[in-house]
Amino acid sequence: MDSMSEFIVHEKTQSGFELCGRMIRDGEFLVVFIDEVGKFEIPGNVLTATLAGLGSGEFLWGRMRLSDSGRGLYFDIGEMMYATPVSRVRAVMEGRSRKGPVSRVR
Repeated sequence: MDSMSEFIVHEKTQSGFELCGRMIRDGEFLVVFIDEVGKFEIPGNVLTATLAGLGSGEFLWGRMRLSDSGRGLYFDIGEMMYATPVSRVRAVMEGRSRKGPVSRVR
C-alpha cells in the first residue's frame, strides 16, 4: 500500500466549557465577573466552608457549590451554570494569582 495514501483522522471533541469571565480577590471577598451577566461577591467565610465540603453557599443571585470530585467550584446563576477550578480559586485567595478564569458550562 502506498504510504502517501494513508492518514489518520483525529477528531477533536468540543470542550464542555466556554470562557466567559474572571475572578479576583477584594479583601476577604472572592469577586466573580461574568461577561454580560454581572458581578457577584462571595464572602471569604462562605467560600472557605464550601471549599471544605461543608455545604453550598446560598445567595440572592443563586448558589455556589463544590463539584463531586472536589476539583471544581460551580456557580448556579439564573438558568446558567458557571465553573472554575478550585486550584485557581485558592491561588487567587492566597495571593499567588491576581485573577482566575470563570467558564460557562455548556
